[in-house]
Amino acid sequence: MLEGVKGRLGAVFRVFTILLLIVSGWTAYANVFSDDTDVRAKAGELARKEAGCGDKCKQTSMRGNRGMIEESIEYEMDKVGTIAVTCRRASIVFGDYACEAHKR
Repeated sequence: MLEGVKGRLGAVFRVFTILLLIVSGWTAYANVFSDDTDVRAKAGELARKEAGCGDKCKQTSMRGNRGMIEESIEYEMDKVGTIAVTCRRASIVFGDYACEAHKR
C-alpha cells in the first residue's frame, strides 16, 4: 500500500515539475526573448509625452534593461534630460504592457 502511494506522489511530482518548466520557458520567451518593438514604441511615445515636446524631441541616446518582470528604458532627450520608462505586464506570463514614465 505504501509503495502505491509513493508511486502516485512521484508521478504527480514529475507532472508538476514538467508543467513548471514549461511555464518558466514560456515566461522567459514572452518577456525576454520575443520581439519587443511594440513595447519600445509605446515607451518612446510616453517618454516624449513626459518630456513635453512630442515629436519635436531629439533623442540623443537610449539604454534599456529587459527582464522577466519588467522592461526599463532610459531616454536621453536634448534640452530636457533623462526620461525613465518602466513597462510591466498585467500578469507575468501574458497581458498588455502598462508603462510609467518620470524625469530623472
